[in-house]
Amino acid sequence: MVRERFGDAVRVLSLPENRGPNPARNAALKTARNELVQMMDNDIILDPHYVRRLAAAFDLHPDAGAASGQIRLHSQPEVIQYNGAFIHYAGEVVANRTDADVPVRVGVVPTGALMVSKRKAAAVGFLDEDMIFGWADGDFTHRLSLSGADCYVDSRAVCYHMKRDRGMKWVRYQVRNRWWFILKYYDLRTLLLALPGILFYQGCACMFFILKGQGRAFFRGSLDALLTLPSIWRKRRAIFRYKCRPDSELLSGGAIELPGQVRPDSLAGRLGRAVSVILSAYWRTIRWAIR
Repeated sequence: MVRERFGDAVRVLSLPENRGPNPARNAALKTARNELVQMMDNDIILDPHYVRRLAAAFDLHPDAGAASGQIRLHSQPEVIQYNGAFIHYAGEVVANRTDADVPVRVGVVPTGALMVSKRKAAAVGFLDEDMIFGWADGDFTHRLSLSGADCYVDSRAVCYHMKRDRGMKWVRYQVRNRWWFILKYYDLRTLLLALPGILFYQGCACMFFILKGQGRAFFRGSLDALLTLPSIWRKRRAIFRYKCRPDSELLSGGAIELPGQVRPDSLAGRLGRAVSVILSAYWRTIRWAIR
């Protein structure tokens, strides 16, 4: 269809196999002819001014590595799904609540409708092709942030996500990838200080998934992370060659974003908020000692 409608105006890259979104994104980035590349998932619809606004964000911040707009639900256009985020030290997401008239610096941005600097992406090794079904966005854009190539969100640039409910199909990979993220990026000092909070959160998550019938997937994901420690250590060494931002600047102890299937007024929602308060209190006790 693309070839028929656009002909030679569009280059189509055909990969020999489907290994998830990151290999496809990397193929596009590596062959792109421009410094700024607009990536877009196939379930995203952009506002007509979206690309122009993100390009303007790079004009304002030439050292930026990536920029995203505000992603809303296509079925409920008034509902904001993503507006940039920060990484919680326990291995979760803290949503950005700032809705400004200018681009705002955040810790991470989603790759679904991302404008990225090809040069900055190459400097951090592009997207991790082992990351699939969870944390692929945060992994790549966190690497940009820790290298000094900041991420920005412009809330005036709006796009719409035709979201499908995937339930808990990918719990195993999400658990594994969370451990991968923590082990790849945290200083050893940070890891030791934050470990009680991380293990507390993992214990709560384990109980939640057991109650949802996903206990086996949780333990398999944890085992996957343990068995892949040698490869994670190799990636870690490569990352620490260009890491220039301290964990105290990159990590947060704010309110954890609850999973979409958890209603705020439910028992799980109330327990989730209580867990977040405990983790925030612990973060305040250790942050002074984290570089």
